[in-house]
Amino acid sequence: MIALLSAVEVAAAVAVARTQDTVSWLIDQVMVVLAVFAAVAGAYRRLRREFVERGWAHARDARLHERTRIAAELHDTLGHDLALLSLQAAGIQVTARDPETREQAAAVRAGSAAAIETVRRIVDLLDVDADADVATVLDRAREAGMTLEVRGTVPREPFVARLVTEALTNAVRHAPGARVTVTFAGRRVRIANPVPEQAATGRPGTGLAMLSARLEQAGGSLTAHTAGGMFHLVADVPADMDEDSSRLGADYRSRRRRIRRMLAGTVLIPFAVLLVVATGFYTWAVRDASMEDRVFAGLRVGMPAMAAIRVLPGREAPVRWGGPGKPGCRYFTDGNYPLAYGNYVVCFSGNRVSRLEDLTGRN
Repeated sequence: MIALLSAVEVAAAVAVARTQDTVSWLIDQVMVVLAVFAAVAGAYRRLRREFVERGWAHARDARLHERTRIAAELHDTLGHDLALLSLQAAGIQVTARDPETREQAAAVRAGSAAAIETVRRIVDLLDVDADADVATVLDRAREAGMTLEVRGTVPREPFVARLVTEALTNAVRHAPGARVTVTFAGRRVRIANPVPEQAATGRPGTGLAMLSARLEQAGGSLTAHTAGGMFHLVADVPADMDEDSSRLGADYRSRRRRIRRMLAGTVLIPFAVLLVVATGFYTWAVRDASMEDRVFAGLRVGMPAMAAIRVLPGREAPVRWGGPGKPGCRYFTDGNYPLAYGNYVVCFSGNRVSRLEDLTGRN
């Protein structure tokens, strides 16, 4: 684009120098400025459209973030506590001697399982990130009677807390009373627990499938399988899993600054191009073609041509109004910006100055 406009400007300058066609030169400059304006305006419109779409996405994400906080509380607090309540009810069902007590414990366990299922459906629908602490999740599980073996340094990331909560809840549902091993090794989380043959299958891992999809989108991975009577869950969690919202906000603010700069550029760039073009042309047009007022005032009709030529500039002004000049006349500029057109006319006849014309309008 820049090379094309530069070529057009060079061609226009050559045409002006040869034909003295000022109107064509002016039209050429207008076309150049309009081309620059169209290019910048097109870029601005594209960026503006992207910005608006991104803004709506940002607003939707912000609204969903507020809505899902409630579901996060349901999942982290109510869902997990119900799972632990079901575990306690299972313990009572096993240890109670009274048949009626065992039946009531079984009813409590069944009700808890139904409530857990309802909470799971809400969480699966909204795809919630938990804002809990991993250590808190593990402590609550121990207090409820779960047997846990924790290895490695416990992280503090909300997504890892959600992952551990999901795994412990599955362990309570499918293998109540089983020993659960949780291993933290850098960005990798391993969770393993025995799976009794009589364990209920339940739904086919909807919560884990959701977490796996989230991890894959962020560049991580999650695998879950059963081997040798043990259920194994292995997750590789990216370092920025909990930075999506902040990254989205930073990107939105960056785009907003960019759209403001582009808006200013849409207005200023064409004028800057016109200023540069006009200044460059003016510098070329006045070179050795500019006459001072006092020099023109010193000329007289009838004076010898050689005497006049000695004080005249060495080059005629390249731009003139009205097309080619009259035969025997020379045109010089007083430095008028930006065209620097010839407004001092000196005509010769024989060996004498025959005519002087001042087109500046000052005299």
